Amino acid sequence: MYCIIATIVALLYIFWDVNYFLRVAFTIGIGRLFQKKTGINETSTIYGFCTTQDVDIFLRHMNNARYVRELDFARFHFYDRTGIYDNIKAVDGHALQGASSIRYRRTIPIFGAYKVETKLVYWEDKTLFIEQKFITLSDGFVRAIVLSRQNLINIDSETLLKNIPGADVKPECPEEIKHWLEAIEISSARLRKKD
Repeated sequence: MYCIIATIVALLYIFWDVNYFLRVAFTIGIGRLFQKKTGINETSTIYGFCTTQDVDIFLRHMNNARYVRELDFARFHFYDRTGIYDNIKAVDGHALQGASSIRYRRTIPIFGAYKVETKLVYWEDKTLFIEQKFITLSDGFVRAIVLSRQNLINIDSETLLKNIPGADVKPECPEEIKHWLEAIEISSARLRKKD
């Protein structure tokens, strides 16, 4: 019996990223059990710790790919705490990562504790713009800052943000997002020429 269970667990780890799904469930579960709901104009926070599985080849600080992975957990937590996830699910919609811009300022050292703060900074009809910050707990320094563009599928922002506190006032588009969108459009136009 133990051999069968061990084989099943080994196969799950071989064919699926089991730790990813466990972390998603843990992050959302902790949020639901111990944190209050968040308004759309508020910041949600999750916490992390740079382990030996997160470091780069020099074994000193967090691998760049791990930042992106942590962003998923923080974004899912934000969607759940604000009620965005429920509104997406109600219409069988999706929010897909369309673009991201990461600015690394300093590394997160091995065995360093940090938090990821997530907030919605702007939205359009079919797009959300989310800002996320990695902040080390030891010194409060913003180690990385990320802008991401979430494309809405089968749902528009009005439906998505319905009955969510704070969504009645749309924020002004931040200057850095305006410039970022221009850069994305220039890149898209160049790729269209090649095609």
